[in-house]
Amino acid sequence: HLAARLRAQQAAERDREQRATALYLLTRELGTASDFADLLAIVIREVGKAFRADVALSLPEEAQEAPLTPYFASTWNLSEKELSVAVWAFRHREPAGQGTQTLPSAEGLHLPLAAGERVVGVLSLRFQSSSPMEPAQRDVLDSFVRQITLALDRQRLRETEQQARLVAESERLGHTLLNSISHEMRTPIAAITS
Repeated sequence: HLAARLRAQQAAERDREQRATALYLLTRELGTASDFADLLAIVIREVGKAFRADVALSLPEEAQEAPLTPYFASTWNLSEKELSVAVWAFRHREPAGQGTQTLPSAEGLHLPLAAGERVVGVLSLRFQSSSPMEPAQRDVLDSFVRQITLALDRQRLRETEQQARLVAESERLGHTLLNSISHEMRTPIAAITS
């Protein structure tokens, strides 16, 4: 009985170590992303590897008619039905699909990436194993979702800040150009009026 208990404890410790390592690797990889496309590729690769799943990442597009656009480099091409489940998760800010109470007949699990008051996207997983997800695995997945959400939100803020800087620099250059033209025009106008 004691030996069986020790084996169970060792197995539990190995599982905990694997989960912690997977989370550490994700965080480390997210930190090395150089741009938004690189960040998305890392998310898809690391989530797929850690959970043995095909992964789709859908992002909101303000200029599009549809509220979500699947990222083209995803390893899972969402069908129209699966995309509608992802849109539901996006709009309601709740997980939907396989293993949930909402739309459980879906092929995959769709998790909203909520950062504060806004949702920055939806992470969709189609697991290669048909067995239900254990609570410990779900906890790790939730940790992955939080880290991914933070990284995506931080990258969007970085890009918004960079765009604001470019606009400010453009306005400053326009103002400088206008001032120099104005100065160049004053001398001829003064000569003509005198």
